[in-house]
Amino acid sequence: MKRTSVFIWLTICALVVSACGPTAAPAPTQPAATAPPAGLPDLQGRELRVGTDPTYPPFETVDQNQNLQGFDIDLFNEICRRVNCKPNYKISGFDAIFIGLGQGDLDIGLSGITITEERKKTMDFSDGYLQYGQVVLVRADETRIKGKSDLESKQYTVGVQLGTTNEETARQIVQDDTKIKTFDTFDLAVQALINKDVDAVVIDSLAAYGYMDTNPGKMKVAGEPFTSEWLGIAVRKGQEDVVKAINAALAAIKADGTMKKFCEKWWTQPETRPSC
Repeated sequence: MKRTSVFIWLTICALVVSACGPTAAPAPTQPAATAPPAGLPDLQGRELRVGTDPTYPPFETVDQNQNLQGFDIDLFNEICRRVNCKPNYKISGFDAIFIGLGQGDLDIGLSGITITEERKKTMDFSDGYLQYGQVVLVRADETRIKGKSDLESKQYTVGVQLGTTNEETARQIVQDDTKIKTFDTFDLAVQALINKDVDAVVIDSLAAYGYMDTNPGKMKVAGEPFTSEWLGIAVRKGQEDVVKAINAALAAIKADGTMKKFCEKWWTQPETRPSC
């Protein structure tokens, strides 16, 4: 997604877990690691420490029992099933994921992470697995804001998640920091929009559609996406075999339709579903 590496302290909504560093997470149900199909790399049951910030539905969130779930979680479980690895999920603040990768405390960053040239300096990435654009999210009854250009008027307060590429974009558009309101997590920004504490939220399209699914009739996207970016799985530097295995699994998952099934599961409305 999304977010740039600026250290933040956050409390993860319903989990009440400190985000100042990776914390062991309730593991979602997953099959035991087995030898991969012929032609795919074999990581030989290696455990991979996976940092994730579960405040970004439908990519990663928690269910009623506080277990991790979401598109990214399903995808990485399937990757490990195919290349014989074992994910050890650790709940983390978004910025702490990058710190954990840099310090060697994490092997994988899985949190709707946008591939950028700046991030490639300190971590490796898988091939892109979903393409998206940034959008302007507004309330369903909003008539004044029809797209990105309306935010340039400096009339409207714009909500963003602190430390994200969306924050960078919003500041570039609005050119007035007094009209930018930052939040520790996107769910707080979206709730502020619903509560009329902000007029719009700059957010990734796929996350916007996810929030629209879970808050039916309350929000809409104003205008069209105005960027084109890719999400990737971040990998700690020096793990070329892991990158190779993930890429091989991603290719197989796309080719046999499994990726499409995950997209249909987590984006329930065909008109807002990403191309998978």
